[in-house]
Amino acid sequence: MDAKQLLDSLEHGVVAIAPDWTIAAWTATAARITGLPAERVLGQSFWVAFPAAKATHIERVLQEVLHDGKSQTYLAPAAATDFPGMVFETQVSRGPHNHVIMVFRQVREELGPESRAAHLMSALETERRLYLQLFNSLPTPALVLTVDGQIIESNPEGVKLLGAADAVALRGRPMGDWTPAAHRGPLAAALRDAVTQRQELRLTVEYAGEPPRDVRAVIVNVDPMRQSPKLLFLALDVSRESLLQQRLLQADRLSQLGALVSGVAHELNNPLAAIAAFGEALVLDPTQSDVQESAEVIRSEAMRAGRIVQTLLDFARQRPRVKTAVDLGEIADRVLALQRSGFKKARIRASVSVPKDVPAVAGDPQELQQVLLNAVVNARQAIEAGGRPGHIVITAQVTGKHVVVTVEDTGPGVPPEILDRVFEPFFTTKAEQGTGLGLAISFGLVRGMGGRMWMQNVEGGGARLSFELPVDVGEPGAGSRAAAGSEPRRLSVLVIEDEDSVRRAMALLAKRLGHEVTTVARFDDATERLAVPNVRYDALLVDVHLDDEHTGFDLFERLRVEGRGRERRIVFTTGDSISLQTRDALQQADRPVLRKPFSLDELREILERVAGT
Repeated sequence: MDAKQLLDSLEHGVVAIAPDWTIAAWTATAARITGLPAERVLGQSFWVAFPAAKATHIERVLQEVLHDGKSQTYLAPAAATDFPGMVFETQVSRGPHNHVIMVFRQVREELGPESRAAHLMSALETERRLYLQLFNSLPTPALVLTVDGQIIESNPEGVKLLGAADAVALRGRPMGDWTPAAHRGPLAAALRDAVTQRQELRLTVEYAGEPPRDVRAVIVNVDPMRQSPKLLFLALDVSRESLLQQRLLQADRLSQLGALVSGVAHELNNPLAAIAAFGEALVLDPTQSDVQESAEVIRSEAMRAGRIVQTLLDFARQRPRVKTAVDLGEIADRVLALQRSGFKKARIRASVSVPKDVPAVAGDPQELQQVLLNAVVNARQAIEAGGRPGHIVITAQVTGKHVVVTVEDTGPGVPPEILDRVFEPFFTTKAEQGTGLGLAISFGLVRGMGGRMWMQNVEGGGARLSFELPVDVGEPGAGSRAAAGSEPRRLSVLVIEDEDSVRRAMALLAKRLGHEVTTVARFDDATERLAVPNVRYDALLVDVHLDDEHTGFDLFERLRVEGRGRERRIVFTTGDSISLQTRDALQQADRPVLRKPFSLDELREILERVAGT
């Protein structure tokens, strides 16, 4: 009989642990007693196979035997569920090559009562310490209560929830001391019912000096065999969860706003494009001096309405972050245009002071617009709270390689004691009217663009929100300046637009620029016109939405497959680019976009750019 067969025939289980704590041997008797087959534990770390032994007297015994070589014996409850209530006697010794040898057997009646009792008490004390450690390490508040709600024990998170100094200060106090009167009845009923069945309830926890907290609790009887059961009260603070749900609802409303704006943008921007074009045509006619002022009003107000729609689209749009040159003056003007009505009602004068020599900054236009809009809204609300007329000024100045932007108001300013907290998420002084996220989001957006943001009070009253962004290192305007300096040439332009008034307006403006213009309304008409031999177009103005069956992208794809390069002459026109499908298609086509309504200068620039490629 070899050594393995001999070991497997013993009534004792034998385990050999290598110096690196991997299990090197596991006899058949060890597998039978513990219920763990050899293939499941051999080669594994002892602490992985038996995690409950870590940080207990078992680890202490193993370490001591490995250190001094003196054998030790201990008793411990069995961990295997196949042997509930069993206790094993284990002898630990040091074997050859610093292996630890464990020989264990099930405790039987031949042990002396005094010796067994002593060892059992030691084992039970070990288990008690283990469960106490688990209780105190729970990441959620946990309390042990009596049926009438008195606190027996609390873990550290429970102490925090109730705002106490330590667990000792809570013992013997009723849980009802921390709940409003309206919740004490449901809490008492849940405690009584938890004696026989697990209970769940929602309640509010409150104490002086702190806002109330919404708690979702689970109550379980962990000692059902006793006449005086002990109830485990596990609590989850859902105050922030509730707040986040409110924020998500607000975000959902904003998303719905975006969908609404997207739906009306196309219908609104098309007539605005026609109004702006015909108004500009009247302004340019020197023989109509008596109507020139009215025409200028028509044109400028149509363009303003178009900018407002575009601003709403940009604000509601969800898209990946971009980094490009951003004109601060343009962004500030767009933000103030959105707030024009609110300023009038609040008797607020708003102005922008961005000198012409202030360079563009490197950032995301949409995110920068959101930062400025949030700052302006906060300033307006601060002035409104005072009930007096006020003034908001947006300024920008260069400091080295950065541009510092400030939004200053004449409101009451920020209380000094909270000035350091204004950028904390969910911190607000506006109660239910505030989200506590605006400045925190703005702070993160500015930091994401490589800048920083700070807040300070203005001497004499008011607050000043400042942020700085890096100067854009490129020269985005160089191309357009070079084009402006060259002599414009007469172009052959094909306009493909389904709406009659917009088509006529685009043709009118293109002719004003001295170009030869051909117009068609439908996809089929466009393909027929493009099939005419020996006819060349320098630019194609193609509406994204052509007809019920075709889009401008269908025409782009046909010209691309054709292989003659004519797709590079396309300029897409659109009054709605918020839908994901449209945006993705525009990005994939990588062609210029003329957004409706547009000005004569915008049309000139984009036609010269396309014709020059």
